[in-house]
Amino acid sequence: DITTKGTANYRKYNYVFAKVEGGENEAKLKAVQDVLKGKGFAVQSVKEAQEFLTSIISILQGIVAAFAAIAIIASVFGIVNTMYISVLQRTREIGLMKALGMRKRDIGRLFRFEAAWIGFIGGLIGSLLAVGLGMGLNPWITEQLDLGKGNSLLIFRPTEIVMLIIALMIVSILAGWLPSRKAAKLDPIEALRTE
Repeated sequence: DITTKGTANYRKYNYVFAKVEGGENEAKLKAVQDVLKGKGFAVQSVKEAQEFLTSIISILQGIVAAFAAIAIIASVFGIVNTMYISVLQRTREIGLMKALGMRKRDIGRLFRFEAAWIGFIGGLIGSLLAVGLGMGLNPWITEQLDLGKGNSLLIFRPTEIVMLIIALMIVSILAGWLPSRKAAKLDPIEALRTE
């Protein structure tokens, strides 16, 4: 009444929930909807409302996935940059390892292992922050959306978090592949001369 006072809808129902007998039959439901639409009512079945909500959730998931893809691309460039700088800063160390008999394959593996650690630590820190923030916001979101006691919008599954960290480690190893090859191909004599 407060929101509709002074309008044509004052003291009128804004919406009505109607249960159609035999409404599980699509044809019967459609016939009733057509009759109501003919009388000037806007009609929406539970199935249509569910489809509408599902489409909104799909759009939101797409937006989140796009942000995640941008974050992964940015992290790949960050790891490549970090690994290249690491190779440049440790050129003499790489030369010494090679002069002492370390094989190219082992040097490459060492740098890929470092890249995997970067992915693991970054994924772990990010996951812990996400879980902490989600756990803190869940009660507030539940209250705002009136989801009811015991319900949560943000759900964290340990298996998915572990899979995410493993995926980030794989991405990090792939990102560190070129710098690790550069380190493996360094000439030991030239590397030892580097100041």
